[in-house]
Amino acid sequence: MVSLRFRGGPVRAEPRQVAFCFLCCMLAFESIPKSLAAKVNQSEIETTSKQAQEAMAAKDWAVAVKSLEKLAGLAPGVSEVQANLGLAYYSDSRILEASKAFERALKLNPKMTQAETMLGLCYAELGRNQQAIVILASTFRHPSDKQMGRLIGLDLQRAYEGLQQQDKAMAVADELLKRYPNDPEILFHSSRLYADRAYELMTQLMRVAPSSVWLHYATAEVHASLQRYDLAIGEYRNVLAMEPRMPGIHFRLGRAILQGSKETNAVEQALHEFELELNLSPDNSDAEYEIGEIYRQRGEFEPALAHFSKAVQHHPDFAQARIGLASTLISQGRSREALGHLLEAVRIEPQNEVAHFRLASVYKVLGDAANQQKEMAFFQKLHSAGAGNVLPLSGPSVTQQIIETESHMPP
Repeated sequence: MVSLRFRGGPVRAEPRQVAFCFLCCMLAFESIPKSLAAKVNQSEIETTSKQAQEAMAAKDWAVAVKSLEKLAGLAPGVSEVQANLGLAYYSDSRILEASKAFERALKLNPKMTQAETMLGLCYAELGRNQQAIVILASTFRHPSDKQMGRLIGLDLQRAYEGLQQQDKAMAVADELLKRYPNDPEILFHSSRLYADRAYELMTQLMRVAPSSVWLHYATAEVHASLQRYDLAIGEYRNVLAMEPRMPGIHFRLGRAILQGSKETNAVEQALHEFELELNLSPDNSDAEYEIGEIYRQRGEFEPALAHFSKAVQHHPDFAQARIGLASTLISQGRSREALGHLLEAVRIEPQNEVAHFRLASVYKVLGDAANQQKEMAFFQKLHSAGAGNVLPLSGPSVTQQIIETESHMPP
């Protein structure tokens, strides 16, 4: 089975409901100091606080965000307000904004351990794996409750996988399996991690949850890995029929459509799926990247630039997005701006021949003959060894940047 990258957002049904229960004790709006409240309209603070509490209790996150943003403006120095704003953002799939709110809360009160845990979850979902591990590793050993421990463990496992620390990811997976032996979601993720145990784990998944969404998801992944894209498309649609708002599925459906056909109609369908994914998960850097690549291939460079830029903003170590962004800038005659992105790309993926080729071409335009020759020599070495034919082991796969036929000869 193909290994999938976890960068583009978590693949879980309702983790945010667990987080909400975990942080219910943070609804401490009454802790706003009276001395602070006296400086503004006390009645307005009380009204806004009540609106925020009611919206959060009803899980109306859009209304909660609006009320809490207003409350944060009225009482910017109250850590509990920032923490609850972070929770509302998180529950509304606005992970980047959630992380910033939790960071503000911890700056105001470093002892808010629950906010710190939530920040770790945000970092994991944003692909900031090392930062996530620093927070989540110790918390996973002694979680505050069973369900929160499950969520922390899934994100911690993903963070270790993102750093290619497979031994530590396996240790977390083993612990999760001990704690939750019949949990379909954990069985699914572990099966992807343990290739040699895949058959055993998938058999168990079929036994404990024969009608679950995770079994359909797993079947779709198998079909996709075997390039049976029409069957994969059908299974992904089965998943969406059962869980219409499951993050990541519209993205994978779009990828299966693209991999199955490059016809204009297929590309339009894939583009629509990627856009639906962003509606559910605005921080999904993979979806932003795929949309950017579609526009780049069409020669529509401004929207391509916008989407590639968002992908890089959400996930700075996304090498393919860096290369796509640089290629777009090169097409616009902005080679000097492209240089920094390509340097980052080769730092992230030193064996990426496309990044080295693009870098050589940029150095040529900039008149840097020495670095051009150096990069071209490295590209030729990689190309001869076939390094560019090896896709990253982590997935889900995204459209790979290639050296277009017309530009394949060294510059």
